Amino acid sequence: MIQEPAYTRLWFDRLLIDKQHQGKGYAKPAVQLILQEIRTHYPNANIYLSVYAENHPAIALYRSFGFAFTGELDTKGEEIMIYRNAI
Repeated sequence: MIQEPAYTRLWFDRLLIDKQHQGKGYAKPAVQLILQEIRTHYPNANIYLSVYAENHPAIALYRSFGFAFTGELDTKGEEIMIYRNAI
């Protein structure tokens, strides 16, 4: 049996929508489905993501789902956000 290493944080890492398809309403339902799937498998885990400070549309999108800034930066200088799951 292979044991998976323990994780310290559960990351929602990268949702990219091609520039020609941005602004068509795809992001919100995609994030909703991804969060539902994560919560199905990890119902009590907080969910982290990182975003560039100048990416205002993404920040607004993530905030609409309840993500908030932690005050931390990742290794590439992106700001870290957290969705605190109800335990």
